[in-house]
Amino acid sequence: MCTGIIAVDEKYGYSLFGRRLSKDRVMLDDIVMGLGEGDNLYVSEYSYDIFPDDARKKIICPLPDEIPPDAVFFFEAEDFSSFPLNRLIVYRWNRHYPSDVKYNPYLHGWKRISSSDFRGNSHEKITKEVYAKC
Repeated sequence: MCTGIIAVDEKYGYSLFGRRLSKDRVMLDDIVMGLGEGDNLYVSEYSYDIFPDDARKKIICPLPDEIPPDAVFFFEAEDFSSFPLNRLIVYRWNRHYPSDVKYNPYLHGWKRISSSDFRGNSHEKITKEVYAKC
C-alpha cells in the first residue's frame, strides 16, 4: 500500500510558487517515527535537507522512477496526482499561509479514517489526518 504524506494550512494551502508553506521539527519527527521497521521515506531533493541528520538513514532521495508497492512518500511542492497512493497522511497547520496550490483530500476521492492533534515546535496545534482512497 503506497502512502503519501503532505502538509497543508488550515485552508488546504499546499505550496506557493512551488515552495513549502512551512515546516515543523516535531511534525518531521512524527513522520520518521511513524515509519515501520525496514520502511524508507522517499523524498525529493527539495525536501531532503529539512529532515534531521539522524533520520536521513531512512530517507531515499531523489524520488524513484519505479515505485515500490509499499512506498511512503513525503511531498511538499510536487504534483503527486499520478502516484498510486492508497493512503494519505495530511498534517494541517492551525494557520493560514498565502498559497497558489491547494489540496483538499475530500475533493479528490479520499475518506478520513482518523484524526489527532499534537503540539508542534513552531505551530501551536498540528492536526494529523489519515485518509483512505474511496
